[in-house]
Amino acid sequence: MYSVKRICCQLIVPVVLILVSLMIVWKWPAIQAQFKSSRELSAFLVLLPALPWAIFTLGFLMGWRYNNLGLAAGAGVLALSYFITLRFRPGLWANTYSEAYLFLFPLNMMLCAALIRRHAFSFKGFSIALTLALQVSAIALFCGRTDFSSAPLVSALDRLVPFASIRLNDVSHSLQWLFTLKQWVLFEQIPTAAIFSFLFALTCLSARFLKNRDILLAGYIGSLTAVFLSAAANQAQPAAVVFHLTAGLILIITNIEASFFMAYNDELTGLPGRRRLNESLMNLGKHYTIAMMDIDHFKKFNDTFGHKTGDDVLKAVAARLKELSGRAKVFRYGGEEFTAVFPGKSVEESFLHLENFRKFLENSRFVVRLRSRKKTTPVLRGRGPEAAQKQVRITMSIGVAEPEKRHPTPEKVIRAADKALYKAKKTGRNRVCSA
Repeated sequence: MYSVKRICCQLIVPVVLILVSLMIVWKWPAIQAQFKSSRELSAFLVLLPALPWAIFTLGFLMGWRYNNLGLAAGAGVLALSYFITLRFRPGLWANTYSEAYLFLFPLNMMLCAALIRRHAFSFKGFSIALTLALQVSAIALFCGRTDFSSAPLVSALDRLVPFASIRLNDVSHSLQWLFTLKQWVLFEQIPTAAIFSFLFALTCLSARFLKNRDILLAGYIGSLTAVFLSAAANQAQPAAVVFHLTAGLILIITNIEASFFMAYNDELTGLPGRRRLNESLMNLGKHYTIAMMDIDHFKKFNDTFGHKTGDDVLKAVAARLKELSGRAKVFRYGGEEFTAVFPGKSVEESFLHLENFRKFLENSRFVVRLRSRKKTTPVLRGRGPEAAQKQVRITMSIGVAEPEKRHPTPEKVIRAADKALYKAKKTGRNRVCSA
């Protein structure tokens, strides 16, 4: 089941920026008149077309610095789109520069999205740079003329291989409707092929986003949508400037958000990690409770079922810990150990919430898959895939403590809770003990 809250949070930045851009383009005449009344604001209007270039450069440098090929390539693709939009405005509907790149742009963004978190200076980085260069060359050779046969490459081909040139020209005329059809009332500035290309890329990126719930993919979806709105607008400016600026900002901000998430959250469980815990401890008041929680016999579980299955159990337990009552803030401390902080609550108040969670976890059943089929018996293998599953019970030992004279600081409270945790383990596990 998808986390609707998490999906909505990751889409906030692209949606808000696109809505602001739509409002700016809609109100542009009034904004322009207001800006021209002031010398400083009028100077800003002159500099406005240069802002997207600054954003694309920043995005490329960030991709280079963080060794993120997807970001660097995405900034390059947006820069190329912006250049073609301003330099070659849509006019002729057959094989013009802008219409050709409108078809290629969504496919390029899909390619960039597939390269997120890949090294920029690698064979793949060289390959995507070569791909973009070949696209520019192909557009320059084939486009810019209403008559396909007059393109430079086709003229040369006609002299060398006349039959191939004739066949290529026939194919171009048979596909010409893709670039000339204007039956889309809302998007008559965009060729039909480009609309299909945008829809295809948007569908693929959205499917990946719903599956992985990665904010970086939300950034590519937002950038793709912004450029589509730029192409759909009737005027080249300010729509091209505003929407390309928005596309670049979306790409950069979502990458910053992703970096923040990676720095402060545990990648496996999605819970906040030790760094976030340390910052939370610095901002606690005088009254709070800290609980240290550890999955019982987890090492033995890993040895029996494998580390991959162990990771699945950690994710399942973390998902249940997110529902811990008492306004608790849960963190992954490390390994199979978790930390819960109850701001403004005493040990007695927190104990009830922890005990209820312990019972809930004890009564839950986890279905694990026996991934190593070679170790199963012949009888088990013959019974099909259902035999490769097993229900297991997971329990937790919990130690809880609050600040007092012996341990007044959060660091010492954690140590006290840790001692209470070991006490719970020594006295039989699957229980809550206080310091």
